[in-house]
Amino acid sequence: MSLAERVVSGLDANRTIKDELSAALTRQGRRRRLSVTDLVNPRQAFFQRTRPDIQPDPERKQAMLAGTGFHEVFGRAVSTEEFVEQFVEFQGIVGKIDIYDDIPVELKTTASLPAGTAAARPSYIDQLGMYCTMTGRDEGRLFVYKRALYGRPGALKGFDLHFRNLREVEREMVRRRDLFRDALARNDPSALPRCEWFDLRCDYRAVCGCGTADPLGRVVPAAAVRIVENGERVAAMTALLTDAPPRGREFRLNDLVFPRRAVIERQAVAEAQPEEADPDLDAALAGMERLGFGDALKDALWYGVPGAFARIPVSLRSLRGKVGTFRGVPTIFRATRKTKMVDRSQLVEEFPYYFDRIAFECALSGHQTGRVVIYYEAVKDDKFMVYDVYFRSLADISAEADRRLALLEGGATPDQLPACEPAWMPNYCPLDARCGCRSA
Repeated sequence: MSLAERVVSGLDANRTIKDELSAALTRQGRRRRLSVTDLVNPRQAFFQRTRPDIQPDPERKQAMLAGTGFHEVFGRAVSTEEFVEQFVEFQGIVGKIDIYDDIPVELKTTASLPAGTAAARPSYIDQLGMYCTMTGRDEGRLFVYKRALYGRPGALKGFDLHFRNLREVEREMVRRRDLFRDALARNDPSALPRCEWFDLRCDYRAVCGCGTADPLGRVVPAAAVRIVENGERVAAMTALLTDAPPRGREFRLNDLVFPRRAVIERQAVAEAQPEEADPDLDAALAGMERLGFGDALKDALWYGVPGAFARIPVSLRSLRGKVGTFRGVPTIFRATRKTKMVDRSQLVEEFPYYFDRIAFECALSGHQTGRVVIYYEAVKDDKFMVYDVYFRSLADISAEADRRLALLEGGATPDQLPACEPAWMPNYCPLDARCGCRSA
């Protein structure tokens, strides 16, 4: 029996918090200042501001959040806080560059990847050209990642771009800025050019009037930019993305949930594996996209309700962590790819590691009740549930946390530590050959 099954005394589905978070997710992404993104497709941006009642369907929203979060995770993996997600402002236009060290670097995600320089699509070039104009750099760099979908592998391409006439780009930026401001002031988008998504899947197709609008045109004319594919930069990026950083001496909250994994990960840092296969970029990027999706969704949920979310530090000897609270209650977010929602009576048995984690967070922060938000990526429409979790004894949970940490601190071998649960987990764990969870 898992720790969660021993200590959880009850679950309630919290509809009030679910409705509040749903509203926060709907509000996510609304902008007020005019941005570079607005200028790439100004007619679409007009309706994003003026028709908040039209929202992407849950599947589209999920894809958008995945892309947003992936940029942030990717940036943190290959650069430092000093250069990631840099805010810039120019001529009343704002923007956020994915990475800006010596030159602007942009990352784009896509479901398809044309061959050669065609992968650097016009809208990608326009956006990077505007960032180069805003920073006074005539060189920029673009990475395009094709997501791994439906069993097909992902791919990463890199391009160096040289912009020949930034003054021309600036003139077009200012022209679009003025057109957009005028359209908002008059509540009339008729002078705005057609959106690039008109012939594709656009949320505003029924109201946008793109069918009679002027063609979109380019911010950066094709003749005004030189594009060179750079495989060496992709190789260098691959090395950064697949080189796992060494674990520190402090233990984390999740090490209590998966203590065998914690031991093996620390052992692996010091072990050479010359016979290993080449670094798996696809696995690294796919993992980043999933992690990024979770980060972006959490931001949309938590920070979409001003003042409701806070983090409190917790510690236990060599363990350090932070517990996220929503309206004063320890709250964790988890996403699953299950195709249907799990019945409440089966949740603790199906996801014991979710409830082990919130149990440890509650015990270390002194809360008798916790909260678990479960997001179902593969379920249509109603995408998530919120559950309040009640515990029998914080003292028992604290004692188990202390026992597991003492074993980790004492250098216990994997077989001396609790196995990962549930029983199916070792089937999908890359450490299975070493951890012994399957036979535990």
